[in-house]
Amino acid sequence: MSKAKEASSLRRLVGLFTTSLSSTTNPTAVTSSKSTAETRQLQKLAKKFKQSSESYKFRGSCKKAYADTVHRLASAKQFSLIDDILQHQKKYKDISEEGFVIRLIVLCGKAGMFELAQKLFDEMPELKCDRTVKSFNALLAACSYSKKFDSIEKLFEQLPEKLGIEPDLVSYNTVIKAFSEMGSFDSALSVVDILEKKGLEPDIITFNTMLAAFFFEGRIAEGEKIWELMERKNIVPNIRSYNAKLRGLVYENKMLEAVEFWGEMERKGIEPDIKSYNTLIKGYCNDGI
Repeated sequence: MSKAKEASSLRRLVGLFTTSLSSTTNPTAVTSSKSTAETRQLQKLAKKFKQSSESYKFRGSCKKAYADTVHRLASAKQFSLIDDILQHQKKYKDISEEGFVIRLIVLCGKAGMFELAQKLFDEMPELKCDRTVKSFNALLAACSYSKKFDSIEKLFEQLPEKLGIEPDLVSYNTVIKAFSEMGSFDSALSVVDILEKKGLEPDIITFNTMLAAFFFEGRIAEGEKIWELMERKNIVPNIRSYNAKLRGLVYENKMLEAVEFWGEMERKGIEPDIKSYNTLIKGYCNDGI
């Protein structure tokens, strides 16, 4: 073989190898291909879900399938597919049942699609579905799940009177949770005062919500006051209450107090759970023990 032909063959071989290597290792190409494949897979999932929705048993009994599908699509930011499968539910007679609509509203909220949740709530009269305090609470929950904390106060102040709905304890607890997550602790406490003036009594959920917020933020003194108030109202703390306080003490490096509190739990017959043990272990690790 002449040197010219040999050089030409070598160039073709190198070119072939370079092209092959580029197409198989180019990160952008691989990522794009993977993204396309995932999108197609999720589109198939949405299509299969809609087909399954034709079954009355599926719509009524497979609540986990609804939750899992929406969660998977939301994780992949496929919000248009979520909108598609939820809009598809309107063709079924179940849409006139408040319980079914509540499930869809909450799913929208968990997907971070509060606007869609509110749209569905507003459409309920057109769908021949009554709106009660239960669907109102679902809307508040959707608002909270979507982290639309600024909107929840407005909804709570305006909607009940507009719709002729009387908020219940679940309504107030949802608002308290939203204020607590915002760090508006004074507002959360003020809601407790309001619900009591309305003739309602805070329950263990009310107090656990505030305990978790105060202790998580290291506001131990305020958390202790909430604990004392809970006991004055004869509400017995449960493991969630104890875990909230234990975490607060550990995160503030008050290990001696945390260990003493653990002893108090045992004396009162409170069985620690996995969260209790993990919190205490974390405290010992941080303490270098």
